[in-house]
Parts: sequence; C-alpha cells; structure tokens
Amino acid sequence: MGVYVLSTTTVSEFTAAMQRLRVSEKIIIPMSVMFRFFPTVGEEFSAINTAMRMRGISLGGGSAGKMLEYRLVPLLTCSAKIGEELSAAALTRGLGGEVKRTNICRIGFRIQDVLFISLCAAAFAAAALAHLGVL
Repeated sequence: MGVYVLSTTTVSEFTAAMQRLRVSEKIIIPMSVMFRFFPTVGEEFSAINTAMRMRGISLGGGSAGKMLEYRLVPLLTCSAKIGEELSAAALTRGLGGEVKRTNICRIGFRIQDVLFISLCAAAFAAAALAHLGVL
C-alpha cells in the first residue's frame, strides 16, 4: 500500500491532504521530504549497483567488507546529500512559512480509494482469520 501511495501521490497532493486533516506543520514538512527521499535513494542505489557491475564488482562474490565499502558508503554519502537538498527544496517552495499555502490540487475520497482500502481490509481479515485457524 505504501508503494502505491508513493507512486501515485504528488508531494503537493500529500501536503494539501495533510493540511485539510489539520496535521501540524512539524509533521507535514518531514513527511513531505521523506515522501521523495526514498524513491530518490532507490534510484541512487540502482545507479551505484550499475556502476559496480560495470567495474566487475559483483554482489555475491568477495567479502562483506568490500560490499560495504563499494556500495553502502557511497549510498550513505548520497543519502545525506539528498536529504539536505530535499529539505532545502521544501523550504524554498514555502513549507514552514508563516503564510498559509494555496493549492490547486483536487483531493478527496474517490471510488479507487474505496476499492483499494476494501481490498487491503479483506486481505488483512483473511490473514487474521487464517492465523486464528478459522480459514
């Protein structure tokens, strides 16, 4: 469900929905930064893996130390830089200011939302019943 939300919702829609729910700005700003952080880190991880394959460094072979050195260290460095850039971009776009932001996004509860929530509730109920031994 999280992947669906991240892939179909823009940061503006997310921010407008949270403001309509009267969520505090202290929660909205970090959440909107995280909303774009994880997909960006995923792209960086893919680029690092591609670069390592081009250099002939495989994930399976070799030691764990080399895997950490060649993949994790660049990923952590990029993650810190991405976080700083996204925070600066969010503040530049007006998040956290004293003036209330306007938004042209149409947000609301649609039939797709009802269907998806129903599907998730049914899967949760089936898993709970299977765990109890009823199914």
